[in-house]
Amino acid sequence: MSEKVLEILFVLVFFVVPGVVGARQAWSKGRNWLVWLVLCFCFPPTLMVCLFQSPVKEVPGQYRKCPKCGEFLKWREPSCKYCQAEIS
Repeated sequence: MSEKVLEILFVLVFFVVPGVVGARQAWSKGRNWLVWLVLCFCFPPTLMVCLFQSPVKEVPGQYRKCPKCGEFLKWREPSCKYCQAEIS
């Protein structure tokens, strides 16, 4: 492979991919995806922060709030893992 192709692959793997993954994760948790795209692109280790953050609001199809305790749960969970309340 030529040196130019290796440089492009390096940028894609170590900067663009974490940026896109971070933006997708932030969007699915109700956060500003553009800010996280820039952060994860410029500083790839911040992707780990984005992966372990909890959601800030309900996102249809991703996360919902337990009506009893107020914790965020994945959309498909039938009951709250914190207070065992049934989710309809």
